[in-house]
Amino acid sequence: MTERSRAATSALQPGVEIRDLHSHIIDQDMRLFVKLPWRYERTDARYPVLYCLDGNRSFSLYAAASLILETPGTSAQEIIVVGVGYQTDSDRIRGLAQWAAWRTRDLTPVRDAQDEWFWREKLAALLDGEELDVQSGGAAQFLESLCQEIVPFVEANYRAAPGDRALAGYSSGGLFTLYTLFHRPDTFTRYFAGSPDMPEVLFEYEQAYAAAHDDLAARLLITVGGKEAELLEPIGRMAERLRTRAYPGLEVVPQILEGEGHSSGYPAAVSRALCVLYHDQ
Repeated sequence: MTERSRAATSALQPGVEIRDLHSHIIDQDMRLFVKLPWRYERTDARYPVLYCLDGNRSFSLYAAASLILETPGTSAQEIIVVGVGYQTDSDRIRGLAQWAAWRTRDLTPVRDAQDEWFWREKLAALLDGEELDVQSGGAAQFLESLCQEIVPFVEANYRAAPGDRALAGYSSGGLFTLYTLFHRPDTFTRYFAGSPDMPEVLFEYEQAYAAAHDDLAARLLITVGGKEAELLEPIGRMAERLRTRAYPGLEVVPQILEGEGHSSGYPAAVSRALCVLYHDQ
């Protein structure tokens, strides 16, 4: 991964830095949003790092909630939050469409022609007829970029605790979180999958992992909105399967967010993730 610019700070959120980089693995210009703990400049301490997917949209949720929980005077654990995003067009609508197309590529483990068609049509309507190329099934490459380029860059440039990493994602990001859990579980120790997409292939990945391993050292929070009827059954089934494996090192925390749908549950799920993964609240 090549660094394209030095750290830029955010006037809107002091303690937030923005780093632009190029991933050679996926041949993509990336943007990392980095929230530093309140005491970062006053100590030499190393901090746990939470990597949140969909950084262009989700980072502000994680950063704001994290800073509130860590307000000086509380006993909350301070963490670094890294939003993994993309360099997008300065036009807000076009930038939104680019983000949607690229996340579809990077967060999905297998090609899905119907999903690609759906997003091409949806984004063309958003862009008044302009078409964007939408592909899917790039999760394997994106995971390699995350593990081989993004994490090493963060740990080379910030006082990160290498043995204490978390991965957080919502919707397709939640799917990618679970995909990572079954493919590269040694990279992270804490996981948050919020209202994840639940294709049947995910259960195949879980089965393959179980057949080859007798432990899974991780803390996993998996949430779903009470109004997300189509997700309640498969998410409950996945949580139960993981529990019945009786892995000594695995803690599974399933939570239903009553009264929440897919969009409204996003902020609530992020708050729960920070509390469950770091603050035991």
